[in-house]
Amino acid sequence: MSKKIIVVTLAVLTMLAAGCGPSVDLVEIKGNYSRGRITNLTNEELNLEKILQEAAKMPSVIEYAKGMFDVAYIIAEEHENLGFTVRNKENEIEIERGLDTSVEPTIVIPLTDTAIYNIKELFKDNVLDEQEEFLVVNALFKPGWEASYRIPGIQNYFVRKYMNLDGLIHAVLLNPFNIPYKGKVVRNELSIVRVSDQWLVFTGLEGKPDVRMEIGFKDAKEMYRLVVRDLGKASQWDEKKKVLEKFQEIRNRCIVKK
Repeated sequence: MSKKIIVVTLAVLTMLAAGCGPSVDLVEIKGNYSRGRITNLTNEELNLEKILQEAAKMPSVIEYAKGMFDVAYIIAEEHENLGFTVRNKENEIEIERGLDTSVEPTIVIPLTDTAIYNIKELFKDNVLDEQEEFLVVNALFKPGWEASYRIPGIQNYFVRKYMNLDGLIHAVLLNPFNIPYKGKVVRNELSIVRVSDQWLVFTGLEGKPDVRMEIGFKDAKEMYRLVVRDLGKASQWDEKKKVLEKFQEIRNRCIVKK
């Protein structure tokens, strides 16, 4: 092999490692969001905002949120066109009425009124027991999967290879406590599929998957943090590789063998 070919080959490998190599199909999860209502809120909606503002000042909430997101959207599911922008400044959380569409959120979290009211209750003693942590992870399970496919690094060939982005994935959050909701044991099941150069995350199990994963709530939390927090902090490829190997280890033990 000539020196010229060797140099070109090394250059291509270097570009790939940096995420700058041959173009790959974009893999994104986007939503069409608007600012939403910021005036004429009802008393009930003002109370939801007050609950979020109070929760944002709780030390246990601030600690739990560290590294989980830079900017989050909270969508009030039961109120038309109402949402809040949450900014995470590590030692402080700011709540803003409406969605700041000038920034790309790390995570988008739809919450019912009951879930918003429960935030303060869950974190009030500054300690989450296992059942309380399951409830938090359960609320973040689908938003967390969507956030994982939103990271900039997803366009890096090697990142995608290590994450084993299969065509159709079934992801099931295990409920070891048989916690009920509305009279039924909570079942959080997702189908994740690639369509038209984007990843879509659906509630429920559809189709015949390439991979089925059954994930404990602690593993689900750790996988999210590895991808959304740690991978972004890693500046060198060796550091990214260690993060991805940890992710792959958890992923592999959660896969249900056919």
